[in-house]
Amino acid sequence: MVLRLAWRYAFSKANKHRGVSIRIALGLGVGILAILATVSFMQALQRAQFDHIRTFESFDFHSDVSHSLEDGRLLAKELEGLGSVKKAFVYQDLPVLVVDRAGENHPMRIRAIDVGADLPIHPVAGELFSSEGVALSYRNRFLGNPLTITFLRSGKQVTQVPTQRSIPVSGIYATRYGPFDASTILATPEYLSSLTGGGAYSIGIFTGEESVREAERELGAYGFISYKEANRSLYQAMELEQKMMGLLLFLLIIVLIVHLHVSSKRLVGAKQREIALLRTLGFQEQKIARVFVSQGLIVAFIGCLLGLLLTALFILLYPLLRVHVLSGLGLDLTLALRFGEVALLCALILALAALGAYTGSRRLVHVDIMEILGHGELL
Repeated sequence: MVLRLAWRYAFSKANKHRGVSIRIALGLGVGILAILATVSFMQALQRAQFDHIRTFESFDFHSDVSHSLEDGRLLAKELEGLGSVKKAFVYQDLPVLVVDRAGENHPMRIRAIDVGADLPIHPVAGELFSSEGVALSYRNRFLGNPLTITFLRSGKQVTQVPTQRSIPVSGIYATRYGPFDASTILATPEYLSSLTGGGAYSIGIFTGEESVREAERELGAYGFISYKEANRSLYQAMELEQKMMGLLLFLLIIVLIVHLHVSSKRLVGAKQREIALLRTLGFQEQKIARVFVSQGLIVAFIGCLLGLLLTALFILLYPLLRVHVLSGLGLDLTLALRFGEVALLCALILALAALGAYTGSRRLVHVDIMEILGHGELL
């Protein structure tokens, strides 16, 4: 009986205030879509940035001490015997200036890395790790072949001497991390040593998600630092960004809650004559309150359901926009939502909708019936 009356007062075609309920539910659905879409993008962006930093830049751990190529490979082989280490390899970054066909300079780097590093680098053409050349990213394939580079090399009389070389391009690669593709030329350690005459190599390490703490203990004696330590300033900046975004989302939720609370009271206020009629028929105050609280909950529930459906539709259609996001941000984002956060938001909305309907109905049940019928709306 209570639910039938609540549904009739909310969405029955015979209800002249049906449009108010529909507008409240639509507004609530759009607000939930905005909040959940923002949260999913924020979480996906931060997750993608750190995943790519761990994968392509500083890895899970890397050595703070440099080694020769031979010593580095021996140490990497030794470290792979540790239970927490999945893969260990030597690498070196050499800053270079690349001169394109138009004569313009592009600051880049040559990343010399062992072939067995298991990085998610996809070959597009040719051989990526060749003893006879380097590999360019697909987006930099127009820089020319051979490639003209300028770099600093150790000299006999001075510490560093600018050196210019023309090097052949043996392959084209691509990754999902735009900044890496834009700035990185791939080579083998042997080929880079032939350009620079040697050099100091670092060791990169990949660990499993479940063995990070164990790796910190085991690698501490070898002089390794984690990706969080290597990118401390970036990590702190992203934490600040997350807090500011959380503040903006909190303000958006407050606006949504105020709108819902006021709308729920307004919806109950539009039913003053129905409340007076129910009181005339002998309905008790508690039963009247239950009817209109149920009405508010039904409207809020339909609004939440609409918001979740719109969010699910947005996530399903997101792959159509993925190319534009990838070209704009240089990151391949995968949107996802945490069930706990969605459930908390919906529970908060339902609770405040019930509170707004309850306070509105409690006020009206204490107003004289003849005053309501004689003066119309009092809220």
